Order: sequence, then structure tokens, then C-alpha cells
Amino acid sequence: MIQKLGAKGIKLNERNLWDDGSDHDDVAKIYVRGGCQGIGSIYFNYVKSGKLKDGKIYGFFDYGFTQTFEIDHLRDEHLESVDAYYNTKSYGLQAIQFKTNFRTSEMMGYDWECTMFTLAVKGKKIIGFHGTDDKEIFSLGAYFTSITPTRLEARGGIGGKKWDDGFDHENISKIEVLGGIEGILYIKTDYVKNGKLESGLIRGDTGDGFTQKLEINQSENEYLVHVECYYDDASNVIQGIHFKTNNINNSVMIGYSKGRKFSLASSGNRIVGFHGNADKSLKSLGAYFSTATPNKLEYQGDPRGLLWDDDCNYDGVRKVYVDCTGTIYSVRFEYDNGGKVERRNACRRDFKNEKEFVLDYPNEFITSVEGTLINLKSTTLKMTWISSLIFKTSKNRTSPTFGTVSDGRKFVLGKNDSALVGFHGYDNVGLSTLNALGAYYRPFPPTPDAVKLEAQGGNRGASWDDGGTFNSVNKIYIGLSEKVIGFVKFMYFKSANLVIGDDHGNKTMITRVEEFELDPFEKIKSVEGTYDDKSGGITMLRFKTDKQDSPYFAFGTTPTFVLHKDNHQIVGFHGKSRNMLHQLGIHVLPNGFKFVF
Repeated sequence: MIQKLGAKGIKLNERNLWDDGSDHDDVAKIYVRGGCQGIGSIYFNYVKSGKLKDGKIYGFFDYGFTQTFEIDHLRDEHLESVDAYYNTKSYGLQAIQFKTNFRTSEMMGYDWECTMFTLAVKGKKIIGFHGTDDKEIFSLGAYFTSITPTRLEARGGIGGKKWDDGFDHENISKIEVLGGIEGILYIKTDYVKNGKLESGLIRGDTGDGFTQKLEINQSENEYLVHVECYYDDASNVIQGIHFKTNNINNSVMIGYSKGRKFSLASSGNRIVGFHGNADKSLKSLGAYFSTATPNKLEYQGDPRGLLWDDDCNYDGVRKVYVDCTGTIYSVRFEYDNGGKVERRNACRRDFKNEKEFVLDYPNEFITSVEGTLINLKSTTLKMTWISSLIFKTSKNRTSPTFGTVSDGRKFVLGKNDSALVGFHGYDNVGLSTLNALGAYYRPFPPTPDAVKLEAQGGNRGASWDDGGTFNSVNKIYIGLSEKVIGFVKFMYFKSANLVIGDDHGNKTMITRVEEFELDPFEKIKSVEGTYDDKSGGITMLRFKTDKQDSPYFAFGTTPTFVLHKDNHQIVGFHGKSRNMLHQLGIHVLPNGFKFVF
């Protein structure tokens, strides 16, 4: 349901009403033009039915500063609120600032001696604007809609009655589970809805057993990120549940780790609701996911000067640039955004003494930053800035010491089992010093359970299985012998490491070896193949990714089978082989799963 917040600000007249409407999916980009007299003009780009749509320009004068704020809707970023400032002694809005679920824009304009108003509705996003204008922007209002969570279907067994707690919650506050000899009897979840605690219903049945609870600290921005369940096929009952929050110290195992394991997880998201099947016991469990609030490590140092914020919507850091001699002048970062390189400048100056620290991304990431502060005290001036920085990585590498280690206070930015994926801080432009540094972190995501699809081909040879515990495929070797594929070998990415698989087949009769290498973020979507009954082997393979189609490896171009699952990527292989490749199958993961690495 769409909700309209009325325009706020200066109401001189209603003659110049403007309205972009509410028939959009998201806000994509914001353009603001203004100066010492206030916000002169503004316009918005929207997303409608998956396509960009230009809005109209509102306001009049065309001088002063121009600022833009882009929202990456393709990576689930959305506009949550707007802070606007006006002065009744002046005409028009004087300043404006936008906030998404990931970051906050710079202040656009001047907020001196102004009254502030906020456009926000908890749990909803902005999809359109309206207001009044003349020569300036006088007032601003907005349209909001609910943020629809992602639904992960219930897993486990069948039977019992379907139940659904819904998805219209901001967070989970408490989970209570009753376990017994036969497994989990019930689950009861309390939620936060519209800022208030809401008691959930018992899903299952009461009885004799043990009760355990998990409480989630709302004041510390804690939320549930991962649930592991153990299901027994014989009894058709979930035996145990393991809950994990973004606070790595808050992990609760309830019941028994007996039976088939499955996971409910989606990297970069938090669980906001459950659904499933139950009768006298809990049969299955599914979840609703919503975009997670960033995990932010507050700045260390002096919060004065020019505020900068690179935000946290990145997969990792590729390169660090530090401008320094005896002290730190500035720091800036090169990030990876879904395979696209993005460079962010923290300080607006010439980088005359800049040094680099390069990471082996996506196989390496920053885990912590250590630094020291220096203090300047005099009768008229008191200042603090950063004098040294050291970066540490997941490969146990340590960068050179940038700057000079001082006798001042030492600090560490980092979180166990997490990667630093964005930075923020303060620069003193006048003195060219880095005054403060903070970071955003993301816990290393659990890998979801891969789905194993049946192998295609013949039934000869011995079975082999590389497994489905990898993040992606890096390289494929195909050995060709007379009229058949003699062997295959796969290299995979797993976490921050490259894993080399075994040879599957026979290399002694190989006439040549073909290779197919993928980019770090390229995904294999399907495999085409041909099986020959006479030889008993696979005679052709072709791999299709989200970026390209491989050549036809071996003999022929007409496939007799296809290995594929809609909306999934291939992360592992299995099959049968002896003196040739007889059979090939795949392990797949959902496309939506986003890895830190």
C-alpha cells in the first residue's frame, strides 16, 4: 500500500504544486542545484518496471553548487528518508540530505539557523516526490511503499498444517524453541512491528522437553542472519535448530545435530519472519529476508573537518592508497562493486606522497586496520589526527606501516570473522591531515546448501564428486582423446582460496587439453553435452555463463542433454569416469546469494 506524506516547508501559496506521482519502483538518482539563497532546483530519476525514468526539473535559478546522489537499486539500495532545512526569514528550502538503507548523502546546501523536518516512514521506502516551487523549492513531500522481503521456501518435511508469521516486521526480538526426545516440538517468535514488540504464536505443540531462548538486542542493532536446521527423514521432524546473529558471539544451538542439514541464509540480508509446517512437532521451516542495516564501526580520532563516507555497499576492497610522510595526509580506496571497480577519494587534494597496498581480490580482503593518533595542544588550539595506519588481511598479510607510529592513543578497526567493505571519516582540508577513520564490516556469509542435480550420460565407470561447497568455478580443463572426452578437471573458488579438483578420467590417451577460464565474478549457468551409446562416453561439452558461451569441446555440436536449473549458478560437478568421462552432473546455488569474496 502506498502512503503519502504531505509536503513540509514554507507554504507561501499553492499555485506551483508539482507531483512526480507514486507509480515507480525506486528512486535512482537525485540532482540538487543551489547556493547561498537556498535550494534553487531539484529533479529525480526513478526506476519504473525495471527501466530508468527521468523526472522533471522543479525550481528556477541555475547558479551555485550542483550535487548528485545516486542510489544503486540493482544492489538492493533504496531511499529511506530525507532531512530538509528551511528558514522562515528566507525563501525556499536551504539544505537537504538523503539517507538510504546503506548510507547518507553529503549535506546539500547550508543549514545555519534553520528548522529541520524529516520525511520517513519506518519500514518503508520512498518511490516518489511532490511539493511546491517558484524560483526556489518551497516545500517537499514524498510517497512511500513497503519494502517487500525475499521469501525462502520452507525446507524439511511435509505434513502438518501450514503456518506463516508474515513478513511485515522490522526485526525479530526473541525466539523460543521447545525440544524433546523426538525433535523440535514448537517454535515461537516475537517480532518488532511499527516500533513495538509483538508476541508471536506457538507453531507446533506443547509437551515435555527442554526450552531454550534466543534474545536479540535491538539497541545494539542486532539481527538474525542465519539458521541451520537438522531434519530426520524417518520421523519427519526437525531435530535441531542453530541460530546465528550478526553478533558473532550470539549463536544458539537448540536440539540435536542429527539428520539432514539445511540452511536459511541470504548474504547481506536479515531474517524478519518465519513460515513452515507443523502439527505435534515442527515439520519444516522457511524464512523472509529483508536488506540488513549496515554494520558500522564508529570513527576513531577527531570528528572535525570534512566528513566523507564511502558507504558499505561493496563486496570488498581491491586497493588502498595512503598519502603520507611522517603523518597521514589522506586515505582513499578502490572497491569492488559486483565486479565493477569503483574509486572513492576521501580527501580533495594532490596526492604527492601516495603509497599503495594491493589486495589479491577476490581471494583476499581487509580484516582490520590499526592506527595511532597524535595530539596537538596549545593555549589556543587543540587538535587530533591520525599519524600511522597498518592494514591486515585474511591471508595473514600486513601492509607496510604508513606514516609514523606515535606515542598517542592506539586504535583498531575490525570485527572477528568479518571483512571490512567500506570506510568513512573526517579530513582537515586546511592542514591536510586525516583526522578520523571508521569502517563498515560484513560478517563472512554462510554458504547455502547446494542442490545436487542428477548426472547425465552412461552408467559405466566409478562415481566421483567434487562437492557443492564452493563459491564459484574458476577454470575447467577438458582432455580430448579419440572421439570422446578422456578427462575433466575443475578449479574452484572457496572463501578466499583457490581449490584444485582431482582429475576425473584417464590422461594417458589424451591427444590435447583444452582450457576454459572464467572471470572472478562470472557464473556458469548451464552445461550442454552429448553422450554416445557406442563408446559409452561423453563426446562433447559446452559451458554457458552469464557473460559468454564456451566453444564446443570435443566432437559434434548437437547436445543430447542439458544441465541447468532456473535462477541458479553451477558451483560444483560430479559424475562417473574410468578411461573416459562417462557421466556428468552439477551442484547449484541460487543466483541471489552474494558472497563477500
